[in-house]
Amino acid sequence: MIADAGVRGSANGAAGKLETTRKVLLEFVSTQYSGDRYRSEPGFIKNTLAHTITVLGLAMYPAQWPTFVKDMIGLAGIPDATGPVSEDGASVGTGNLQPQLADFLIKVLSSLDEEMVNRAVPRGAEELARNTEIKDAMRVADVGRMANAWYTVLSQLAGTHTELACGVLQLMGAYVSWIDINLVVNQPFMRILFELLRVPALRCAACHCLTSIVGKGMRPMEKLCLLQFLGVVDAMAQLDASDAEFAEEVGRLANVTGIELTSIWTDKAATGEAQAAACAMLEQLLPLLLSFLSHTQSEVSSAVFPAINDVLGVLKKLQREGVALSTVQQQFLTQILPVLVEKLQYRDDYAWPAPSDAAAGDTDGSLDEDDDEAMFSELRHSLRVFIDAIGQIAPELYDSVVLATAQDIFRQCSQYGVSAERAGDEGGRGRGQLGWVRAELGIYLTQAFGERLSSSKGLRFGGTRFAQPNGAGSGTLAIATLKDLLTMMIQSGIVGSSHPAIAPMYFENLVRFGGYFEVERDAAAPVLQSFLGATGVHHQYRSVRPRIWYFLHRFVKLLPAPALATYSSDFVSAVAGLLKISADPSSIGVGSSYGLFDSQLCLFEACGMVLAPPNLEDSTRMALLQYLFDPLFTGAQHTMNAQPPDQLLQDQRALLQIHHYLTAIGSIVKGFPDVRADKAASASAPEQLSASTMQVFLKAADMCVAILEALCTSHLVREAARFTLSRMLSVLGAEALPYLPRLIDSLVSSCAVEELLDLLGLLGLAVFKFKPYVAPTASELLLPVISKVYGFLDQVAQTGATGTDEAVLLQDLRKAYLTWIAAIFNSDLDNIFLAPQNAQHLVTIFQPIATQLAADRSNPQSQRLAFGVITKAIQAWLVDPLGHHTLAMLTPAALAAINNSASASSESSRPRLRQAAAQALGVSLGSDSARETREQFRQFVVSSVLPACFAAPTQAGFDLADAQSSLVVAEIAGLLQMMLLSGAPDVAGSNGSAATTMSAPQMLSPPIGGDLNQNQCASYLSTGLLPELGCPANMATEFVQALGSLDQKQFKKYFVAFLNNSARP
Repeated sequence: MIADAGVRGSANGAAGKLETTRKVLLEFVSTQYSGDRYRSEPGFIKNTLAHTITVLGLAMYPAQWPTFVKDMIGLAGIPDATGPVSEDGASVGTGNLQPQLADFLIKVLSSLDEEMVNRAVPRGAEELARNTEIKDAMRVADVGRMANAWYTVLSQLAGTHTELACGVLQLMGAYVSWIDINLVVNQPFMRILFELLRVPALRCAACHCLTSIVGKGMRPMEKLCLLQFLGVVDAMAQLDASDAEFAEEVGRLANVTGIELTSIWTDKAATGEAQAAACAMLEQLLPLLLSFLSHTQSEVSSAVFPAINDVLGVLKKLQREGVALSTVQQQFLTQILPVLVEKLQYRDDYAWPAPSDAAAGDTDGSLDEDDDEAMFSELRHSLRVFIDAIGQIAPELYDSVVLATAQDIFRQCSQYGVSAERAGDEGGRGRGQLGWVRAELGIYLTQAFGERLSSSKGLRFGGTRFAQPNGAGSGTLAIATLKDLLTMMIQSGIVGSSHPAIAPMYFENLVRFGGYFEVERDAAAPVLQSFLGATGVHHQYRSVRPRIWYFLHRFVKLLPAPALATYSSDFVSAVAGLLKISADPSSIGVGSSYGLFDSQLCLFEACGMVLAPPNLEDSTRMALLQYLFDPLFTGAQHTMNAQPPDQLLQDQRALLQIHHYLTAIGSIVKGFPDVRADKAASASAPEQLSASTMQVFLKAADMCVAILEALCTSHLVREAARFTLSRMLSVLGAEALPYLPRLIDSLVSSCAVEELLDLLGLLGLAVFKFKPYVAPTASELLLPVISKVYGFLDQVAQTGATGTDEAVLLQDLRKAYLTWIAAIFNSDLDNIFLAPQNAQHLVTIFQPIATQLAADRSNPQSQRLAFGVITKAIQAWLVDPLGHHTLAMLTPAALAAINNSASASSESSRPRLRQAAAQALGVSLGSDSARETREQFRQFVVSSVLPACFAAPTQAGFDLADAQSSLVVAEIAGLLQMMLLSGAPDVAGSNGSAATTMSAPQMLSPPIGGDLNQNQCASYLSTGLLPELGCPANMATEFVQALGSLDQKQFKKYFVAFLNNSARP
């Protein structure tokens, strides 16, 4: 009732109730809390009562209870005073100050801040308006009264009641953001405040209050005057900040001061004198910022990060503008960079888990990042930003510190070795055996140095083009320096340390800067040996192994194939013990993640890559392939034979085991290069595979398909089979095509929408890559796949999407389906639709595309694809029905050029893949049945597609000005022009050239031309369809003439104008 009245106003007698409540509560506080009861009262009761009175005050102030603040201050026994505190503080009397009621006053004012000002509390528009009105009233009548009360408590009770003084200081910090700052920034207040900075129990609260005062939003000149009045820089220099908690508070004060001074220094609205004064004060502050940054506690260091960031940002800007830095600024950079580099390293007492602890409960082989590690990573990131900024401001200084530190560490490691157990160096910093902390720092600095170079344009190992960020020739020198640094890192033997912080970053550097091995080929052998050693893939910390396995996979990818043959036997032998597959259902994560097995796949694929080089002896390859495949074959067969399929489908662990076996086989095959399917090499004869290797892969494909057919209802098996056979298809080429129908039949029977999306992508890739050999297979699969797609779409059309995720999936399905159909046409396999088993369903297939997908304005991408697919079909069957030209090149513009004999000779020489595909399908393009099918399609286009071309862009909600809708209109314009071409008497001559028997164009150099009076499509549009749609005869004639005379871009503009005119009443 109180809150509602406060926000929306009094109603139904609320005013009287509020007044009664006010009297009762004030009487209770004055009589009950003035004695010992207040001390014994539970805290939550006092807090609740204070909050209730606050809400009551907000409901009645200022209209019904204008003395709210005055009354609360009076309850505490503080004399009423509204003017500013006098210079000597004499204007504020002590009255009958009662500490317990002063504490209650602090609770009320704190609650008032929570209810009215605190930005962390969400508020509606009504509350915000009410709060603004109340604050305005308080600024006029009561904030001076509050300030005097604060001063009274601080001056009278700070020495005996520190908790009250802390409360007042917190209130000052909270209220200073919206009250007149002169009420607290004056000699009496500041005298007490600075005195409290030296009181151990109150200094943190006093410093926090001062930070709020310095951070108050003010104009630049006013803020500069405030900082000069406070003398805060000098005051901080005199404070004893040896205590970490107080040092953090002073660091925050220094940070805010630095931010404010930097803002004034760079503010164009400030005068030159003000900017100079701010710069001078900032330079005075820089040593303090540096001292806090150097603090051993990361909380203290990070407190000044924002100020450091702002200062370096200004110095970067000055450097870009060619302004010379002052001596103080240069000295600051010289002093701060070693501090930043030093803080990059782990603390000596940083606790790493023992190898046994790291492995316990770590089923996926990757130790979760704990809070300490996450905080340190964030700290490092900030420090790197500062270091890289200094690298841009003073590159020579950067090299002298960062580069020299890394080089010194590697030299020390080369001379004395490195320890895995000891954090610090054996004989002190830089002496004796290297500790793991500085060893890790050296590797990290190498990464930082290399990444800084990588951010420059054009840096490449062994290349001839280098960025020159620091002057002529400096790019070449920098890359040579990085090469030498990597050489030092490798030769130092630093990777010999078994500490878990060393190896992952070491190997990451080698992979990240993999171009190094293009110029230092001899370094690959020792690096690979390290990868395969005890601190590599067999690292005693299981938590770091998966990352190293990933880096090994990437490293093998970097090496040239001929060089890999040398290491094949040793490589497989070294990793064989890590390839044992053990399914764990509990490891299945989100997004088809399988824990440790996902990392094992990197090893399987790497094995495939080292066995793929053509210069490897076939007998060696076969022996190693058998060594890898036999356990997988045997394991899969044993699991399949252990129980009947119906029982196996209920055994999640067994299904997961089979999934892993099949996926591992696919990963090994993935390591082999894809077959070339071009004009020079037949896709049916992959040259890079020997006959024996191909037989092994075909055997694996046989087993994979057999397992899929037996267990096709299992999502895990379908996923593994799809992955493995897609890799087989890429590597074996047309040799694997016979497996495709069996794969699709098994997948389509049970797949979900997500799987069908992947399946359509696989089919699109297959038809594009293996044209025209894939034509018979694609023809066989066409109807089952289309039926599955429309089955999903029809089901949702009847029941509706169950949620946003399903709606998005179905949109993706429409897009994937249309993309697959388009891929068939662009691969010149359009004649699979004319195969005997498919021709009778041609109109049925395209009907939903024209009437549903092309009309769905909620999905412009699918709309555009739908019209594009129909355009391709018109090209294929109505414009070039005998397959003389490749469809990917047969655009309206190209046909216009052909029509004018501009490129007839070049077109006639193109490969006739469409005709080859038709022969493979046994389809005669000139037969009566083919002509009949094409004529049926023409009638379908006339009756369904052409009306859709005008209905889609004129339906309600279709925005012609929208960018995506504009693409749809462009596609429709192309379809209409292509259909106009199909209505010409003859487009392709009998000899296959693109000659035309059209009579002379009616207009000058038209793209299509010809006598439109003889064009069937033109006649139908001008005398049939457009008049039926309500288009006047003259407008219809003009439209057809524009369609025949304008190019596609011009006609699209005309079409948009035509549609806009049609929409006008």
